[in-house]
Amino acid sequence: MKKLLSSLLALTMALSLAVLPASALELEDAKKLLAIHYVDGVAPEVLELDSLDAILEAIGDPYTFYMTPEQYQSFNQSVNGRTVVGIGATVETAYDGGYRVMSVLPDSPALEAGIQPGDILTAVDGVPTSPDVDPRVPVTGEEGTVVTLTVNRNGQVLEFTLTRRAVNIPIVTYEQVGSAGVIDCISFGATTAQSIQEAIRKLDGDTAVWIMDLRANPGGDSGATATSASLFTGGGIMLYFRDGSGRYNYSYTLPEFPDMTDKPVIVLTSEHSASGSELFAGDMRTYQAGIALGQRSFGKGTAQIIFDETNSDVMENGEAMKITTYRFFSPDGATNHVVGVLPTLLVSPENTSAAALLLTSPKPARAQDHLKLEIAGQTFYIAIKEAVKAENKAAFVELLEALPPSAKLYEGSGVQSWTQLTPAQLAQQRGLTFTSRTFSDTADCQYAREIDTLAAYHILNGYEDGKFHPDDTLTRAQFVTLVASALDLPAGKVGQFSDVQEDQWFAAPVSAMTDMGFLSGRGDGTFGPNDTITYQEMVTVLSNVAAWTSMDGYDLNNSDLLPEELVEYYDWAEWARVPARNLDALEALTGELAPTDLVTREIAAATLCRLMESTHLIWN
Repeated sequence: MKKLLSSLLALTMALSLAVLPASALELEDAKKLLAIHYVDGVAPEVLELDSLDAILEAIGDPYTFYMTPEQYQSFNQSVNGRTVVGIGATVETAYDGGYRVMSVLPDSPALEAGIQPGDILTAVDGVPTSPDVDPRVPVTGEEGTVVTLTVNRNGQVLEFTLTRRAVNIPIVTYEQVGSAGVIDCISFGATTAQSIQEAIRKLDGDTAVWIMDLRANPGGDSGATATSASLFTGGGIMLYFRDGSGRYNYSYTLPEFPDMTDKPVIVLTSEHSASGSELFAGDMRTYQAGIALGQRSFGKGTAQIIFDETNSDVMENGEAMKITTYRFFSPDGATNHVVGVLPTLLVSPENTSAAALLLTSPKPARAQDHLKLEIAGQTFYIAIKEAVKAENKAAFVELLEALPPSAKLYEGSGVQSWTQLTPAQLAQQRGLTFTSRTFSDTADCQYAREIDTLAAYHILNGYEDGKFHPDDTLTRAQFVTLVASALDLPAGKVGQFSDVQEDQWFAAPVSAMTDMGFLSGRGDGTFGPNDTITYQEMVTVLSNVAAWTSMDGYDLNNSDLLPEELVEYYDWAEWARVPARNLDALEALTGELAPTDLVTREIAAATLCRLMESTHLIWN
């Protein structure tokens, strides 16, 4: 299971998401809170366990945990920003051979010592880190004391000796970089919107494009997220919440809420961007205020309520309990839970910053020596001379490679003359080494656009000959692997089917899809991985995906239907009629296939792409 949120070494390594021990909270009181508020309900046998530790472990939700008074204080500091004693680095709480440094704070011992984002913390004062020990325990200490950290940097073992001191934790910093207003936000807390507002007021006059850097942002308060996003979009609904019973609520800003800038926003995302940062990106997508650039985000789409002395009479002396109570959705109805946010432009971590800055040129007085890019309702300009510089060339090429078919690229000439061309044509013209993400045998396909779109996001793989083979049929295992890849699902527990063994190439995606409730077997304990998938089988799986990933899909799947509403689907198997109607309503059905026809690679790609577009999993 994926784990998240940052700990702050600067503050005492704020709260780990490992199960935390209960303190003063009475067990029976904790059970009542969980029984009433936990989004998925808690099984009676779990509530009968004899300790809070055991109950939380059985629930298995890394976002539901107890906080001692000290831990709660550190948590609030990490969200809202404070001056604290420490080394000044943020660290991912998931253990993978150590703890990954996510960012290094300015004017900090970590920065001065040479610690870098991406370093893996493997030992503290010679004692190896482990998943069983909260890393804040050995790292923190009194101001003026010394600590030695061992890190792994790309296979090289390095040691750093640091002296702990008071470090300011700014949750928002901003600067002008050329024509870009760059805002770096590491959390959405009480002061975030005010700081972003300050940045816009100071920089907007000299800014052509905003860069909102959320690559190290694990989220924070939903209200702070909504207000911050509204500064770029104006008023409106900023997110929806759905509780365990299927009821919706929403967070909004008033219609007259100020839209402080009309400049487009480029949201930088990474695998560490989560929760509020994903909602922020979703708001930009919904209101067409900008694009996202970077890597697929983490995928935390649940909301929690913190129960403390202010809202619960069972909490005492500063303790608190955080409980997952809602699933949340962007205003366009898309979830980011597990699946994350797929950016508009999928670019590697090493080229993310440079690629974004290339898109921040102001509209030129003369089109010559410039490129114009139209994508997702936005227009960006690129100065060619800047793009082909040695230090920018790799980012520029990858930017071109990442353009989906919906993007339109133009080369300027004269004063305001623009000629459309393809990224490949531009690369050839400029002598750039360009690797197309498309295939050599799909140009004449009926669904070439859909195939090329999925290819742009590395969802589709071709064959060694560089071809896609669109007319080949798909086995059930191949189709499930395609969907699991598109959704970035974590591997599940193998063992649901007798004909799926752990060492088989499709075992992980089949188990992942089964754990998510997206597919079932043959009814006899088998899956039939090598059977060719039929159209109605594919549609049924994708309907389940839609119900989980979007509000529209959920509502369609849970609506009461009259018999006459299914008349046109009576040639489908009974179990496939509602799924067929659901995908039809979502405008995702493709082709003129009969329900029992075998699915080709082209049809599978087209249907999946259309579904991802209609549910806003693809930024279009």
